[in-house]
Amino acid sequence: MEEKKGTEKTDAETITAVVTGKTFYDNIPSGSGIETAPEGYYIIGDDSPFLYLVGKDFTFTEKYALFDTSDFKNGRIPKPLKPDLESLATINYKNKNYLLTLGSGSSEARNLGYLIELPIVAGKAVVKQFSFRKLMDALQQDTTVVGEELLNIEGLAISDENVYLLQRALNKAGNVVLTIKVSDFTAFLFEDKPLPAPTATFFRLPTLQHYQAGFSGAFILDDKLFFTASIESAPNAILDGEVLGSYIGYIPLADLTETIAAGKTIVAKAAKVTDNKGKTYTGKIESLVVEKADKPGNYRVIAISDDDQGHSELLEVEFIVK
Repeated sequence: MEEKKGTEKTDAETITAVVTGKTFYDNIPSGSGIETAPEGYYIIGDDSPFLYLVGKDFTFTEKYALFDTSDFKNGRIPKPLKPDLESLATINYKNKNYLLTLGSGSSEARNLGYLIELPIVAGKAVVKQFSFRKLMDALQQDTTVVGEELLNIEGLAISDENVYLLQRALNKAGNVVLTIKVSDFTAFLFEDKPLPAPTATFFRLPTLQHYQAGFSGAFILDDKLFFTASIESAPNAILDGEVLGSYIGYIPLADLTETIAAGKTIVAKAAKVTDNKGKTYTGKIESLVVEKADKPGNYRVIAISDDDQGHSELLEVEFIVK
């Protein structure tokens, strides 16, 4: 049955996600993460060695090298070599802000993360590389999280209390939010302490043509974990497939507790992203920033999308919860 204008109903609540503007970038490859910046928005791509900055009017402004750029050939790092940076968020330690970006964990090259000092001064980013191999290996061996699939951490969001990692569903493996106390996470990053095992909470997202939508990005606002998700007919966590649709939704942070984690799978509230005529947006939305709008329940979402051809598209989305 065809869905009406990208709307999902859950618990008598109507959610809509309508694209109101688009900006295409042929010089930002494979957009996969976005975060707010004083001047606009930071963006990363999953096969790029750069952190990009666009202004509040979405004009390309600057790029900063995060690591060696010698593999960045023909505008993209080759798939077997790329670190697959899929997430970007701000983390605070001792009253200083940093950007954190993580690989997906689906191969050895994808177990790395990068911490960037803020503010970025004189056009040169101060970056520290971290290996998350122990955490990623432990998660890969946890069949309750990955089933028989590869680990694929696609989202990262950080509150004052917790760090949330989002594992993307594929085939029989479901969508999982992994929670780690932010104090433990910063102790790992800045004090070389061991990183404890996360708490896992399991979620069910919308389905289309027998495929379940999989988490692709995250952002926290108003005690909600907002997320992006997409449905892609890909056979595994490495290869790309046809994109059938993308979603924006949210999870109340109160649902992400150890008590809930020990219970059953939760149905997450999500809306298919459409244009104002109800036509499905078929780009692969990878992450989002959420801003308050002028009415309660109305949000302005800035989302980044990857076309799998080495380009990116930034979307303005009106997200309404009634």
